Amino acid sequence: MTNSERETVWQERVTQWQRSGLSQRAYAMEQGFPVRQVGYWVRRLAKPQVVPALLPVRLAPMVPAVATISLRSERGWTLALPSEVPASWLAELLRGL
Repeated sequence: MTNSERETVWQERVTQWQRSGLSQRAYAMEQGFPVRQVGYWVRRLAKPQVVPALLPVRLAPMVPAVATISLRSERGWTLALPSEVPASWLAELLRGL
C-alpha cells in the first residue's frame, strides 16, 4: 500500500469515527485498531498539508564594506583613515600628534 493510499484509507476511517459519535478510544477498540494509531491519524489529517514553494531569488554582487580607522582627539577633531594604512605609517602619525 502506498503512502497516498494509506492516507486515503485513514481519511475514510477518521470520517467514520467523527460520524460515529464515539470517542477515539471506543471507536478504535470497536474497529480493532490500535488507539494510538487512530489518534495519530486524526492529528496528522487535521494539519493543513503545506507544500513548500520555490521562490525566485536574485543574487546581487556583494559590495565590500570599507573599514576605517577613526582617531578622535580630546579637542574634538576626528580623523578617518582607510584600514589599509600601513601600521608603521599610523605609528609615525600617532608619535607626531
